[in-house]
Amino acid sequence: MLAGCGGAGSGKSTLLKCVNLVEDIDAGRVVVEGEEIEVPSVDVNCVRRGIGIVYQSFNLFPHMTVLRNITLAPARL
Repeated sequence: MLAGCGGAGSGKSTLLKCVNLVEDIDAGRVVVEGEEIEVPSVDVNCVRRGIGIVYQSFNLFPHMTVLRNITLAPARL
């Protein structure tokens, strides 16, 4: 597990979006478990399966517990 901390506007969300291939990577390299993920031949879905992100504006199902909310997606996969 890895956690990122920093002040507002320091790029935490942008970094997470780049690692999860939601935002284009302008420069540099992103390597996850020894594999460069910004190459055109990468399987985006495979990369995303191994990365979990919780954004500040998250939406939980109100009828579920917190544990059930965070385990729903992995259980479905």
